[in-house]
Amino acid sequence: MATVKFLLQQPYQKGTKKLNPKETRLYAFLIIQQGQMIKIKTEHTILPRHWDFKKQEKRDQLAGSPEFNEGLSKYKRELLKQYTEAQQQFPDMTIGQLRTILQDWGRDKERPIKKNAMDLFQVFDVFLRYQADELTEGTIKKFRTLKKSLQDFGEVNTKYSQLSFSMIDHRFKNDYVRYLRSREAKGRMKRRPKGQQTGLLLNTQGKYIESLKTFCEWAKKNGYNKYTTYTEFETIKPADRKKRKDSDQDIVTLTRHELRHFYDYDFSKRPSFERVRDLFCFGAFTGQRWSDIEGFHKRQLEGDVWKFTAQKTKKKMEIDLTGYAAPALDILKKYDYELPKITLQKFNETLKEAAREAGITDEIRITRYVGTEAIEIVRPKCEFLGSHTARKTCVSLLLNVYNLPITHVLEITGHSDLKTLQKYIDRDREARRAAMANTQPLTETMTVKHKAI
Repeated sequence: MATVKFLLQQPYQKGTKKLNPKETRLYAFLIIQQGQMIKIKTEHTILPRHWDFKKQEKRDQLAGSPEFNEGLSKYKRELLKQYTEAQQQFPDMTIGQLRTILQDWGRDKERPIKKNAMDLFQVFDVFLRYQADELTEGTIKKFRTLKKSLQDFGEVNTKYSQLSFSMIDHRFKNDYVRYLRSREAKGRMKRRPKGQQTGLLLNTQGKYIESLKTFCEWAKKNGYNKYTTYTEFETIKPADRKKRKDSDQDIVTLTRHELRHFYDYDFSKRPSFERVRDLFCFGAFTGQRWSDIEGFHKRQLEGDVWKFTAQKTKKKMEIDLTGYAAPALDILKKYDYELPKITLQKFNETLKEAAREAGITDEIRITRYVGTEAIEIVRPKCEFLGSHTARKTCVSLLLNVYNLPITHVLEITGHSDLKTLQKYIDRDREARRAAMANTQPLTETMTVKHKAI
């Protein structure tokens, strides 16, 4: 009786007994009887370290192994069926003729896979093209940065020089995080204290892993990726969660006094500073993202209500430009309802300079982590400011100074997670006591006072 066995095309590195670090093709061997064997190329590929050579299947403890092994079982059943049908139809067929028929059948099964085959980075390019109209430019830039990081990682760690979806497993994730933690200083990393400039911060590492999972999920839904180990990746390791939570408490915002001072500061001799200041303040008064401020159009304004669809979340937003947010309407009138246009990079650079000139230079101390190492960064507040600081400032002031209910703030900012806003609530013990002192006792509000007759 005929049997089928699966063997790897190249299980070991050439000239060594070390397992091949790259995916290799699986071949099916139809063994008819001793001395009669037909070799057929399959559409299946696998990393040799994932292959159980004894059982001739993917190791059962790995993610996705049931689906993969079922695919092999199905292939085996179909191959044996093809062999039986060919033998019944042509009982006098030679082994050479049978080999031709079965290998042609194998090529027909493989061809659809081979025709559409793309490597991971080609799929990444398709992903970026598809998402161009769906995501903000800032988010697209984040994914481009991830792609470049994965390519750089492959150059440093040659095991991943030809990265494929099947290689994205827990070992890959650990190696990649280790690489992120050891990256040479670039850009803002060089502003850290000497001796602590190497490696991405813990939060940044988490964002890279989060973006990688988003890409892998898109690839799976669109038929490019059949592996699911990425779903098990934790953005931040359990041991690092408290560090990340502690880091999240170091939120840089402007106080009410600083925002008012910045808004009133005379930049008439520095028009570029004035335009950037006005854009920042518009964001601080409305609490909106840079992408939506950048996309403002006069037709979105109905009286004193700014109505638009948020680019990032696609939520319908209605922002009342009254009360605390009323100065935003004055800024719009100042520019005849056409806000200044400036690139985000230039905006962030100029904002720091303008804030420095306006005297927003109180020393700020924040703690960040690279792995287990705590990095204490001390700089003037102006150097921490960016476009997102405006949105954070709005949230902080509405919650802590104007005591707006958190549910209202959620509606204004468009956040979907209450936990995101909770970290903005003032944790200062004295501030909390002062706030409580301003409330009225329940018994006092219920006192009945009789009028004199």
